[in-house]
Amino acid sequence: MPASESEVLVGRRYLERGFLDAAMRLFVRNAELVAAADWTSLGERLLERNRIADAVRVCELGGVPLPRERMLVAADACLRRKDVDGAMRLYELAGADRERWAKLVDVLTALPDRERQAIEIVDRHLGGEAQPELPVREAAAKVPRQIKAVK
Repeated sequence: MPASESEVLVGRRYLERGFLDAAMRLFVRNAELVAAADWTSLGERLLERNRIADAVRVCELGGVPLPRERMLVAADACLRRKDVDGAMRLYELAGADRERWAKLVDVLTALPDRERQAIEIVDRHLGGEAQPELPVREAAAKVPRQIKAVK
């Protein structure tokens, strides 16, 4: 076996034993020889340890999709703990649906210092959820009247 295939084999063993940094180092060094299943397994294990940036990098290097469902579950757990920043980051990466973004806005509006973030999320992810426009006839009827000052 050439040295690079040996390194991949050793990397797999490190991955099995939970030494993720050593496995990642060997896999990155020999990226063209690492199987997609190994990249996926490493990405999932990194996500279990909340190492989001490393998991994204590994998935990009290996050409494998991000474990979207696992990321969404982790984001939901962050939201239950009121870790809105962690939930927001994971929702962005995983491409969360409108329902999850709406739950995040609900949590943000319970925190008074997070109004700007709530507005930004509504603009970015829930933009179509604004109040429906009134028909022209109803809109014209709701024009405010001018009040004259009387002496």
